[in-house]
Amino acid sequence: MTVFQKSEGNSWISHPKAGGPFRGLQGGGLAALMVTELERIADNENLGMATSASVEFLRPTGSGWLRTNPHRLRIGRRVSILTNEIFENDIQTARSTVCFIMPAELHGLKAPPSATHDPTELPVLPPREAPHGSPWMMDNFEVRLSPEGIVWFRFTGEIVNGITPLARVLVPADWTHGLGRPASPKMADPNVNIQMSLSRHPEGEFIGILPRTTWMPSGIGMGGGEIFDVSGACGRVMMSVALTPFE
Repeated sequence: MTVFQKSEGNSWISHPKAGGPFRGLQGGGLAALMVTELERIADNENLGMATSASVEFLRPTGSGWLRTNPHRLRIGRRVSILTNEIFENDIQTARSTVCFIMPAELHGLKAPPSATHDPTELPVLPPREAPHGSPWMMDNFEVRLSPEGIVWFRFTGEIVNGITPLARVLVPADWTHGLGRPASPKMADPNVNIQMSLSRHPEGEFIGILPRTTWMPSGIGMGGGEIFDVSGACGRVMMSVALTPFE
């Protein structure tokens, strides 16, 4: 069973494993749902490679029935922009924008050197339970940690039927700020957005995140990280965080 199951038209229903650590659904899953729809449109219309996504979470999205609203913002010769939205009970809760670039061969440029990684040699970390004790998005992953600090994710559950390349990376990338969070003081750290860019789509089953965070006394935080696959670095992610003391 997929985490998000399609119903009629652009209606979807969420599985309990779509939950986040706080109230509502996990943002990475919602981002993947929106972006998968846009990548499918782009693939059907030959718009090029999905290179970047900008996602904003306008309010918590509850479990149950959702509605999406994908549409084309700009279709260009090489660069196209598509957008999508999520509605719960006709209230918009999230939105996304994806940039597509048509590749063009440029002579004289060389790809960066690759660096091979083999996450299968690393031990699997014990499963992490959600603070609320119920199923959550992390239940869909097997997680490993490298000595360099790269956290490797491998999907064990299906988020969206036929999930697309950029969408697939957004799900683990949404955990970036939590992976590098300080041990103290204990804070709730919901991110309000995700900004992610890829130089190429990841190869293989594993997606790695090398996280970094900055927490400020103002209650504003920043998460960021480099994205890896088995052949080396392939992208970056950033997000803003609204820090809140645990009550």
